[in-house]
Amino acid sequence: MPSLALTTTKWMLDAATRLLKATVRVHNISCLDEDMAVILVANHFTRLETVLLPYVFQKHAGQELWSLAAAELFQGRIAGYLHSVGAISTSDPDRDKTILHSLLVGDHPWIIFPEGRMIKDKRVLDERGMFAVFSGEEPRPPHRGAAVLALRAEFYRRKIACLAKRPGQPGLAETLDRFGLASAAEPLRKRTVIVPVNITYFPLRPQANLFLNLAKRAIRDLSPRAIEELSVEGTVLARDTDIDITLGTPIDAGTFLEAPEYAGLMACGDSDLDLLAAEPRAMFEEAAHRLMLRYMEAIYGLATLNHDHIFGGLLRHQGARTFTEYELRSRAFLAVRRLKESGQYRLHPRLEAQYPCLASGRACPELRDFLDLSVREGILRECGGRYVRTRHLRASAAGFHSVRTQDILYVLANELEPADQAAAVVKHAAAVPEEIVRLRMRRHFLDGDRAMFEEDYARYALEGESKPREVGAPFLLVPRVIRGGVVLIHGYMAAPLEVRALGAYLLEQGFLVYGARLKGHGTAPEDLAQTKWDAWRDSVDRAFAIVRSYTDSVIFGGFSMGGVLALLAAAEMRADTLGVFAISAPLELRSYAARMASSIVTMNTLLNLFSGRDAPWFVENVPENPHINYVRNPIAGVSELGKVMKAMERALPDVAAPALIIQGDGDPTVHPNSAGRIFELLGSEAKEVIMLERARHGIVNGPGSAEVFEHVGRFVRALEDKRLEAQSRQAV
Repeated sequence: MPSLALTTTKWMLDAATRLLKATVRVHNISCLDEDMAVILVANHFTRLETVLLPYVFQKHAGQELWSLAAAELFQGRIAGYLHSVGAISTSDPDRDKTILHSLLVGDHPWIIFPEGRMIKDKRVLDERGMFAVFSGEEPRPPHRGAAVLALRAEFYRRKIACLAKRPGQPGLAETLDRFGLASAAEPLRKRTVIVPVNITYFPLRPQANLFLNLAKRAIRDLSPRAIEELSVEGTVLARDTDIDITLGTPIDAGTFLEAPEYAGLMACGDSDLDLLAAEPRAMFEEAAHRLMLRYMEAIYGLATLNHDHIFGGLLRHQGARTFTEYELRSRAFLAVRRLKESGQYRLHPRLEAQYPCLASGRACPELRDFLDLSVREGILRECGGRYVRTRHLRASAAGFHSVRTQDILYVLANELEPADQAAAVVKHAAAVPEEIVRLRMRRHFLDGDRAMFEEDYARYALEGESKPREVGAPFLLVPRVIRGGVVLIHGYMAAPLEVRALGAYLLEQGFLVYGARLKGHGTAPEDLAQTKWDAWRDSVDRAFAIVRSYTDSVIFGGFSMGGVLALLAAAEMRADTLGVFAISAPLELRSYAARMASSIVTMNTLLNLFSGRDAPWFVENVPENPHINYVRNPIAGVSELGKVMKAMERALPDVAAPALIIQGDGDPTVHPNSAGRIFELLGSEAKEVIMLERARHGIVNGPGSAEVFEHVGRFVRALEDKRLEAQSRQAV
């Protein structure tokens, strides 16, 4: 078959991929070996796949991919084009002979869509959980054509091998001629395999797009079906859509002919020629059925799981109970964690990288988009900070050819169901009682935080310099009756013990307190020198998840750099922040050398690279609390401190919760202007700044700390009283 049209198509698609926004990723194409005669079987959701897969296969594997196409497409010039790119009509009388020749020789791989047509609603399971194709009609099983062709090719291959071994090779020449083979050696170099392929799109939000608009201008009366298809496929190309094409493990068709019931058929006996002349399709029905089930399971098990799959599956199995956004996030976190630990499924890169953020209150655009879409489609209604499901996640009366534009959430949830283990994990996460969800979140992060500290301490602790474990370990203080929760954060070069006394005071006030241990702290300066500031933010996220597992009422508070991180968290987790307090938080440091830390780090790096000299990575530190703080300060750490201060400064206008700022007017470390500037930049309507007569930086310990505690206690008690009052009014 000529490849000019395919080359032209490739050129056009190469140009298109540079102009359009869709990103195509191909996974596991290296699974293909030279000894394989390949039939690809893939799911079929859009018309794009019929062009995209041949293009991708030639680009990444260097082979032309041939295909079967519906007979009604072979008309006029389109028929010529289809033939030229290796497509054969399903009604072509020589169809099987052509495919079998190709498979025996192994010169071209083939693509067959076992669903038979586009499955617009992605529904491929019937009520019994069996594979079935609906397509807006009565359900039918998926086509077994790919399985039968693979089995027939392997049957003939093995029969040719038998004939070639027999004395005098009777009947071999006629058999080779039947399939257009030059010699028996030609087919014996190959084996027939079926390779399952999954195509996953994310995000999938059909809407008006460039291609639809152009079509409307060119064609006056576009049919509703054409508009629907252009809405879907045009959006895939015109938006930042990720298209993941994943090849599964090749399935050797020959192994399905090794069952005991096929022993007589496959034996190298006198009836070989008769068997070759007969129509073997009926003899392979049982094997074809088993092979079809195998590759159908594999196709859907290869789906690249994304946010929509997880949220949609949770929503489908959530039941009638209402839920908050954070409750949905927690269940999603637990589900993704289990899926990731299993290693059985490919996760979309954004889901894999960002899923820990689901446990925090940080913005998750994918979740916000999903919830907004659920409200627009009438699946959910928001009421008083909780979501109420107003109807089941199923197709409306829109019809099969409108389901992708009218009920896209239903479509996306359907895509998860055939991935058995993933669907079971999500279903379980949706059904678990809320108390169990909280308990599992708590255990995961408490155990993880402790394990992370022990690992870092074992790796970095220095005899004679590092403090005892109890200094650096995170702590949890739980009152008998929890009035609220506080995420309490220590300062730079310090450890959780620095804020333990304040934590004990808040415990007496009825507040649960988790004293976070910031990554790189409580071990040795070498640990801190390797730590970036976003790892400190991650430490705060984990602390938030722990406190949030106990109470919905979360307050962030911290000392020095801990105050910086508390304010940053309050800005980034607005919806889940009841209030925030910061004590001696720096917006500007007094030391000029500290402000130059980033340049010093760069200079030291250059010295090490080009002169071989040991650069001064640490400077001596004389702390107020030598039993807690490091006595050596890594310059790289000071540079990261500067970065987090800048991040806080940018975020201050986003803080909405009530805020308390406390600073000593004679602080030798933090510039005295810091408190006033932070106060001015804060976006909070309710905010207060308190300047105390102090000549020390560490005002949360030692003389005068009781007054600091009283100010904090007054602030957090008022926050909780106001929350309870608002809750009572809402109940009435």
